[in-house]
Amino acid sequence: MKNLAVATGLTFRWINGQCFEFQFSNGKTLITDPWYKCEGMMAEKCPPNFTTEDLEGGDYIFLNHSHGDHTANVQDVYDRFHSTVITHSATAMEVARAFKVPLTSIYPVDYEGTYYFDGFILETHHATHHKQPSSYQETIERFKGPEFPGSPELNAMGSVFNMNFILTTEQGLRIAFIGGNDDGMLKRMQGKDKPNIVIRNKMASSRVKTNVAEDFAAWFSEADIPLLVPMHYETWLTDDPEFAQKMITDMNRIMEEKGKIGRVAPMVRGKWYTLNLAISEVE
Repeated sequence: MKNLAVATGLTFRWINGQCFEFQFSNGKTLITDPWYKCEGMMAEKCPPNFTTEDLEGGDYIFLNHSHGDHTANVQDVYDRFHSTVITHSATAMEVARAFKVPLTSIYPVDYEGTYYFDGFILETHHATHHKQPSSYQETIERFKGPEFPGSPELNAMGSVFNMNFILTTEQGLRIAFIGGNDDGMLKRMQGKDKPNIVIRNKMASSRVKTNVAEDFAAWFSEADIPLLVPMHYETWLTDDPEFAQKMITDMNRIMEEKGKIGRVAPMVRGKWYTLNLAISEVE
């Protein structure tokens, strides 16, 4: 297939977990949920040899929620780029305290809001985390160890305050980012303003490996969106890469069998990609 013309609207890459680096046409960069390097029990889930110096920018940091595997490198990114940290208003002060971010560099946002930044528009939506059995006190005790990023309080807040978003670029491309449960996103992603691409966490905990492709494809088939990028399956990439690949292959097979246009695009961690609008010859 020969491309006659290609217009690049967005450059991005998946780094780890829910950590993406988005580069906009005006040169601004957004980092989501920075976690790519840390000590302790989560270290083996990180991509090898990736450091803060490998980031190309960090004008903005967005936190879907405040668990350690979403905030581990907030301090590193802020220290290098003096980022604006976008986080739920309920977690804003604890983020500033735990990561020594100046208060004027914190940008609190709330559910069902629209916010205008240099290079993109951010629409925020209420979300919830996958089910976790621990109580508040159990969570505090669990995250008291020095190997856990952030603070125990911030990790506890991560189970309560969770925020999905839809990002619109200056070219009108729309990217949905779903970090946990659906929470009405299927209904929001309909009509003339539906996204071009959805980036979504897997449907349940990494410990769940039954009907993963079937459940994910069932949800995706209802979205009527052309492209899906799965995220936060680094545990499978590390411990069971064949399962990770099979999930994506099976999802695309199921989507084709259902007669749906949507396809899953697997990302290689750290590799750059473009989201384009193209005109191609039909062979």
